[in-house]
Amino acid sequence: MAINKTIESINDIFQEGKEIDGFLIGEEVHRGGMAVLYEATKEGIEYPILLKVPRVGRDQPVESLIGFETELTIMKALKSPYVPRLAGAGNMAKKPYIAMERLDGRPLDQIIEEQGGKLSDIQQTIDIVSNVALAIASLHAQDIIHLDLKPENILVTKDNKVAIIDFGLAHHTHYPDLLVEQMRKGVGSAPYIAPEQVMGIRNDWRSDIFAMGTILYEMLTGELPFGSPSTINGLKKRMWSEALPLRAIRKEIPPWLQEVVLRCMEPLAANRYQSATRLRQLLKSPESVQLTARAEKLYPNSAWDNMKRWFRAAGYEPSPCPKPSSALENAPLIIAAIDTRQNDDVLRERMQSTAMHLLQAYPESRLICLSTISSTPTFEGNAESETASGIVRGHLVQLMDWAKPLKMSTERVSFHVLEAMDPASRIVEFAEDNHASMILIGASHKIPTKVTPWRTSMTKIVEEAPCSVHIVRS
Repeated sequence: MAINKTIESINDIFQEGKEIDGFLIGEEVHRGGMAVLYEATKEGIEYPILLKVPRVGRDQPVESLIGFETELTIMKALKSPYVPRLAGAGNMAKKPYIAMERLDGRPLDQIIEEQGGKLSDIQQTIDIVSNVALAIASLHAQDIIHLDLKPENILVTKDNKVAIIDFGLAHHTHYPDLLVEQMRKGVGSAPYIAPEQVMGIRNDWRSDIFAMGTILYEMLTGELPFGSPSTINGLKKRMWSEALPLRAIRKEIPPWLQEVVLRCMEPLAANRYQSATRLRQLLKSPESVQLTARAEKLYPNSAWDNMKRWFRAAGYEPSPCPKPSSALENAPLIIAAIDTRQNDDVLRERMQSTAMHLLQAYPESRLICLSTISSTPTFEGNAESETASGIVRGHLVQLMDWAKPLKMSTERVSFHVLEAMDPASRIVEFAEDNHASMILIGASHKIPTKVTPWRTSMTKIVEEAPCSVHIVRS
């Protein structure tokens, strides 16, 4: 199953004037770090459309592909008046795009910038964030956590209604978390992420409460409560440090509002408000806010107070949060380790047959298809197939092709390409991190003398794997 060199480049597929699945591509609207947005139209769809296409090629991170798959999965499952409608989508192999409704509204970060870094009208700030809380509550009700909530991802209309966009780092309780499975941090944007996200926790909805607190702080004061650190140590500071009280920066902020903002930003999730709905209620009804010492603070903590908080944070453990349903907990996870570089059709069919029987035997089971590559090029070429993200895309396409005969629903299968000089150790580590129940590996008789990751690593995987290992022979 050698890599298909004929996969069409994304830059060649998506060009102004071309038609993709009935969508006529218009002008490029925005080029971000992970994706490109195009205007589009389609007969039969009356609302304006945006086509979102992952960036693949030279100097592009592999995370853009993972973010694309994550966002597509979330948007297919999501039903909310506060997010764009999904108009269509393509697959990673041929036409990777997400077609979505182009909503009215302006990004909140633009509004903040135009007003000099903060909103002069405190009531407008309250109205906007209470509507953000309403939108986030609708996500949480569907077991979706945004995890990258920031002004750039909030669209605001003239009447302060909001919409939430960009679900590339989101988490859904009932679907595979690609970022966790592939051990990629995906922590979000440094100024707004919660302490538990810094520690790699992605299943706590109260991380979105923390983000709303930091957005409130920025809109009210013009400052970021914890700065914009670029190192892990800098990010960890929010586990013990306390933001400067808002009223020390802007005296007209009422005590009740300072109480709400500072409580949203508590280091331990258990000490924050426990739902977006509750936060919205308090923003709408200030008389309901229970005031504590937070409300009256006008000065930063003393050096002694900071030191005490630092010592307490030395043993920081994220607050407990509800686990997924027991049905998901008890569902076995099967890893199919597939060599995308070998062409043994007999082995391929036998592995597919084995996987199909295992999945039929355990209706609640999930499958992870993975392959390892030794490295991606340090110096990338101009062609997509000569770049790190392009090479990974090629292997992902091969894994998806391998799984097609299994006819599995989206929530039961995910795909990963792992970079590792020692494939056996990486597969074992991956199985441990994801609590796998079984690893499925193929051994081909066609290459008895050729050194391949699967043949040289087989014994090591069998001996060190934390679960059962099933070897399929051709």
